[in-house]
Amino acid sequence: MFHRYTVFLVACALPLLFVRQIAPSMAHELDFWLLWLVAMTVVGLPILFAESALSARSGDGVWTGMQKLTREADAKLIWRIFAGLSVLVAILIASDMTAHIGAGVIQHLPQLDLSVPSFGLSMGLMVVVLILSVLKSRLLPVGLVLVLIGSLISLFDGGLGSEISVPAMTKIGFGEWAKAVSLALISVGVGTGLYWFGGGQSSRIIYENKKSLAGFILPIWLTQIVFGSFALLVSSAFVTPTSFLVSSLGVLLVAGFLVHYAMRELMGRFGLMMGAGTTVVGVLLLSAIPAKVVLMMLVMVSLVAVVVLSVFSGFGMKISHLRKTFNFKTEGRYNIWRILVRLVVPLAVVLAMMGWVIEWLK
Repeated sequence: MFHRYTVFLVACALPLLFVRQIAPSMAHELDFWLLWLVAMTVVGLPILFAESALSARSGDGVWTGMQKLTREADAKLIWRIFAGLSVLVAILIASDMTAHIGAGVIQHLPQLDLSVPSFGLSMGLMVVVLILSVLKSRLLPVGLVLVLIGSLISLFDGGLGSEISVPAMTKIGFGEWAKAVSLALISVGVGTGLYWFGGGQSSRIIYENKKSLAGFILPIWLTQIVFGSFALLVSSAFVTPTSFLVSSLGVLLVAGFLVHYAMRELMGRFGLMMGAGTTVVGVLLLSAIPAKVVLMMLVMVSLVAVVVLSVFSGFGMKISHLRKTFNFKTEGRYNIWRILVRLVVPLAVVLAMMGWVIEWLK
């Protein structure tokens, strides 16, 4: 029922889930806002165009789609690794959510006194997520609404103790750029294959009708800007027990959709038993890992996936194929995209990787 709008729901939900983890209390730094907007424009938008175009061109899911595209472009099989990386990113996002909730229960709801370690809570929550995944994307809108309500409670229930203030310029470093790029990628779902899964049919129809993909992609990107801005604002507010509880319920529903997506892709590639078994074992094992470690794994794997997607789109695909898929009104727009995806995006992502390593070594 909501398949057509899945990409918009994901674009709304993910920023609210990850901003507090990746860039907490950054709402008061004007330079970070500017870096994030730059990253959304020169990194996030070109990759969003690339992923949507590849989805439209292949007319299939990420696994089968990458097989078609590599054969069509006469490219090396190594590029098909993006399919595996994209599914792994989706699983890591779901695992990060349950690990984060498991750690948060002990921090924000100490009165429960469950006497269970955080990894035990995380694994138990992942079992719930696996059950919810049977509902596919049906409860994704409900999950988004709950996350929004939880965020609003956090924003207003923090009262005068909230750290929200007028943004001011601060010192810019590698770490800030790394966080800005990650927010421009992870929190909007590019590189996860979700835009093949949720928006592939819509983008394929646009391509077949010889219309520009810009009319489909730009509204998604603007939605990400709006909800990303709201998420940055909320990230500086206090988390109350009520807001944590409401948001966590929504997060579990979103995680259920992500597990459904990953399981469906793996079953399509390896068969019912192997695909489902791999998904169940993978999410349970990853949910037992500490939240900080899962987040580090998620950041690096997602950045690698984006580099693979960028280089394949810019160098592996034939120029005429993507030009026809985009159907831009002018050749100049396509050339700008090609420069960004060939040079700017890989360089920006590599700098972000370096920034994260510096942050983690401090």
